[in-house]
Amino acid sequence: MPSLYIIGQWGPEAAERCYGPFVTGTTAQAQDVQTDIFLMMDAVYLMKKGIPQKIKAPGFPPLLDLITAFLDGGGKIQVCSNSYEFRGMTEADFCDPRVEVAGAATMIDEVLKHDRTMTF
Repeated sequence: MPSLYIIGQWGPEAAERCYGPFVTGTTAQAQDVQTDIFLMMDAVYLMKKGIPQKIKAPGFPPLLDLITAFLDGGGKIQVCSNSYEFRGMTEADFCDPRVEVAGAATMIDEVLKHDRTMTF
């Protein structure tokens, strides 16, 4: 099965852009592509309880629905350890218990093991 690793950097300040990893991720899953997402910088806010429910963009389903569908479809979401600590978050803040914390070394390993990488 082909695999895709998506790196997201945009947070709630850019509603349309923060949909990119999740729309692409769920679309790839529908095409039988194993897909995982790594969120860094302001994109870590997308995993904070209460935040995905507030993000809306015309023509898109609710962001939390996409996040849940992605995880239910077997995708993995990793949050950059430095980025979430920098923003004062803890794992207890995550909107879903399946979200993982990972560092830069893990991100590099994942990039190298997946067939393709996309950045949003």
